[in-house]
Amino acid sequence: MDRDGLEISRSEFVLESTTDSVIVLDRDWRILYRNRQALDLLKGRDLSLGRSLWEAFPEALGGPFHKNYAWALKHQKPVDFEEYLESMETWFEVHAYPSRDAISLFFRDVTERRRTREQLTYLATHDTLTGAYNRAHAHDRLDRLLGDLRGDAQGVALLYIDLDHFKEVNDTYGHPFGDALLKAVTARMRSLAHEDDVLARLGGDEFMLVTRQTTSPFGLYQLAERLVDALRSPFNIGACQVEVGASIGIAIAPQDGTRTEELLQNADTALYFAKHERNSYRFFARQMAEKAKLRQRLKADLAGALDAGDLQLVYQPIYNLKSGNLVRFEALLRWFHPERGPVEPAEFVPLAEETGLIAGIGDWVLRAACSEAACWPKDVGLAINLSPVQFRTSLPFKVADTLNKVGLRPDRLLLEITENVLLQSSVENLRLLDQLRSLGVKVALDDFGSGYASLGYLREFPFHEIKIDRSFVADDSVQAFAIVDSVTKLGHARGTRVTAEGVETQEQLDRVRGIGCDKAQGFLLGRPVAASDVHNHVRRLREPVSAGAGRQERVRTFSGSLTKTGS
Repeated sequence: MDRDGLEISRSEFVLESTTDSVIVLDRDWRILYRNRQALDLLKGRDLSLGRSLWEAFPEALGGPFHKNYAWALKHQKPVDFEEYLESMETWFEVHAYPSRDAISLFFRDVTERRRTREQLTYLATHDTLTGAYNRAHAHDRLDRLLGDLRGDAQGVALLYIDLDHFKEVNDTYGHPFGDALLKAVTARMRSLAHEDDVLARLGGDEFMLVTRQTTSPFGLYQLAERLVDALRSPFNIGACQVEVGASIGIAIAPQDGTRTEELLQNADTALYFAKHERNSYRFFARQMAEKAKLRQRLKADLAGALDAGDLQLVYQPIYNLKSGNLVRFEALLRWFHPERGPVEPAEFVPLAEETGLIAGIGDWVLRAACSEAACWPKDVGLAINLSPVQFRTSLPFKVADTLNKVGLRPDRLLLEITENVLLQSSVENLRLLDQLRSLGVKVALDDFGSGYASLGYLREFPFHEIKIDRSFVADDSVQAFAIVDSVTKLGHARGTRVTAEGVETQEQLDRVRGIGCDKAQGFLLGRPVAASDVHNHVRRLREPVSAGAGRQERVRTFSGSLTKTGS
């Protein structure tokens, strides 16, 4: 074989060995070469040597593929691009390398990669339970709208929407029913919104609608009336019919504020008055100062709650999905107000953060929970949530000092943070996270997917665990399944364990276990228990079951079963 023949043979060997599909064309688009990978990927198309590429793909003639290749040949410059071929329902990543007489195409199928990217992009901007925008994206959109107000006669209205009786319905029928109701509520509101309006779920049963249809005050009145009427009408969820109703607070820019937070605060103040009447709406007015006074009263009560013993910790179990073993308990803070009764964490934690009380409360939680955990069996760990406000230079020292004083091994402690921590002074907070990790404690990213910072910071900090937000676990749609699957694979690819939160049905448990989640927690597996009941809870899980014990229930969970003594 002569030298030229040897070189050609070597080249073909290299091209047949690559994982890319390769096609070489002459300047008239005739196929000079195609490797085995190209034939496999494009099976069903005639790629005979000497045949025009556009005879094999007539639908692509004149389209993006054709134009990119023609540009590369004309300018003798490589071209890289991704493009979708509708006839094959496939995304291709293409690298085109021209020469004087030919063009070499290296390409691969990146459809799954694109789908994952699109799913994660959707995750960054949307509430996956309802399909509405999430809080972070809605804030961004509102920021831009307010920034465009200068010289524009058309204002911006913010409608803060809160469902009146959702909690009662949720407590009565359960979270899966409540989630279905939230989806129906969102669909009904979306049907009334203008195409350019921004509908977002802020969390729980709170929504925000931003509209520029403010040229006529009467138009806003009509919109608010339609929303109240629509949400007052019964919802059919499964075989049940329920009524929730809604209250709406409305603030209009620029007269009620020109900044996002100011407009939100004033709409929230108006909402407070609307909720007095239920199924109503109120426009913000400057005299609405009573709301601030009431909030101050609650803040004052919270300031004394710790000393009064009204703040308590409960502990929810977390299990390994492969072995079925109890892994740890998560410490959860509860406030039992002497007059109001139980106050939701979603209500008092923001107040504690606003006032700075969260620092003292957080220190108490750390000490109390670690002291309790030090008395548990040595193989049972503890998880504690940290507020962004707690991220100060002294945090690693406080954690180390607490562990040393109570005698708790660092590797038994898992500190959970939300991505809000990483959004604030991210460089400093990443340094603090590194210091915490160097102590030997574990760090988890909690409520993964509730904002858009997660993906980038997963690359910057080696979290021990990702905790998938319960809204994804509760959603049984194909899209939610794909997102949980993608996040789990992303975590495992980085050596990070994945925990599913809010598992409340056997179907959800089977789903997250099948996807490959490592751990799970939720009402199905165990409700939060008081500190005094933790030992009994562990003992009941571990004690053998005598044959014929008639008053015992077996709670089927993982590959086997957990046994829990009944009354």
